[in-house]
Amino acid sequence: MRSLSCLALGAMLVAIPSGSQNVNPSNPVEIHAQKHLSPEEMRERFANVELQKDAKELAELCASVPPDMDGVKHGVLSKDVLEKLKRVEKLSKRVREQLTRISAAP
Repeated sequence: MRSLSCLALGAMLVAIPSGSQNVNPSNPVEIHAQKHLSPEEMRERFANVELQKDAKELAELCASVPPDMDGVKHGVLSKDVLEKLKRVEKLSKRVREQLTRISAAP
């Protein structure tokens, strides 16, 4: 009798986990684990981060130019205004190239 109850208890323990897994072999559920990025995906993410950084810097520089131009109207040329404008040119070119590359990607 005791061995029969142990056998029944063992059968229940085995049956409980298999019934609670609910695995459908024809349509398995995706496991939510950390996925490793391919080198291409890593480059794309890095390029996107760089694009956002460049765009933010470009916006900040552009916002700082009008006060400098007001100074030029009054005959005062800030020593860094020419460097700012060069940086604006470089950043705008780089942002444009990055956006062109993104829009041309399949």
